[in-house]
Amino acid sequence: MSARWASAVLALWAGASGAQEGELYASSQSLLLEDSRFVREAALDRLQQIRFAFREPPAEPGQQPLWTRAYGNWGSRDSDGAAARVEHDSGGLFIGADRKLNERWVAGVLGGYSRLDLRLDDRQADADIDSYHLAAYAAMRYYNQLGLKLGAAFSQQRLDSQRLGAHGSTDGYSVQVFTEAIYAMDYEEFTVEAFTNLAYVALRSDGLTEKGGATAQTIASADDHTTVATFGWRAVRGVPLASGKRLVARGSLGWRHAFGSTDVQRDSVSRLDGLASRSAGVPLSEDSLRLDLGLDYEVLPQVYAGLWYVGNFADAARDNGLSARLSLKY
Repeated sequence: MSARWASAVLALWAGASGAQEGELYASSQSLLLEDSRFVREAALDRLQQIRFAFREPPAEPGQQPLWTRAYGNWGSRDSDGAAARVEHDSGGLFIGADRKLNERWVAGVLGGYSRLDLRLDDRQADADIDSYHLAAYAAMRYYNQLGLKLGAAFSQQRLDSQRLGAHGSTDGYSVQVFTEAIYAMDYEEFTVEAFTNLAYVALRSDGLTEKGGATAQTIASADDHTTVATFGWRAVRGVPLASGKRLVARGSLGWRHAFGSTDVQRDSVSRLDGLASRSAGVPLSEDSLRLDLGLDYEVLPQVYAGLWYVGNFADAARDNGLSARLSLKY
């Protein structure tokens, strides 16, 4: 009898605390959709570096270009009244290779790993998500002023959760396609580009059954998708150094808009009493401001390194991140 009373008290306490049964998983989906940008940004930035403004010298016959990119990001999503505030941080590493196909086209592939950690304020709930990525990308430069980038990516995810003493694990995956159009205005050591990029992301999250007592839930599988577009300007300036090498300063400012519904929800059933519920997570940011500031440096004729800051700012969301890259030709 005492065990049953303890379970009942724990369940009542969980409800009084405002914890939604599937809220952790809904917020996880929302953040996975948001963080899908890191894969496509790795591809788009690589194409920017080798094909467009102040691109690296092309590989010589017999040389193979390789590159790697690491990033760290941290941020938060405010409560909207239905879902708790979320603190999150993530990091990852990508490795890629590409080659020139002809005078207009260049193409490549990348693979990578990333990890997302999130915590719900006042909910005693957190999750870790490990993701593995594979993508292909290509770009065309037409008459110098016009450019087009495009790509597609697949990501496999593994989620491990802790919530009010219960825990669970599940898998999922996402696919995305993306493109960016560029119009460049070139000067002697300065370039300004107007750009528009568009991405469609579809996410599939499998269901799971939590373990761990009165608060355990069975969470239903879910499918979500989003389409986002970013419009902005990019400026790049090359700075020749006394050593004969070159430093490249770059920055961009853009406005990002998410089309369609920004709500993310998960259905669940209590393992204690069989009651079904639908929980909302933090919504996707409908509109946000994007800021990039960075430096690239020619370490050796065959080796380039870069470091830059990335910020995303919305009414109820803030993200700050640092990325570093290294490219070489061997």
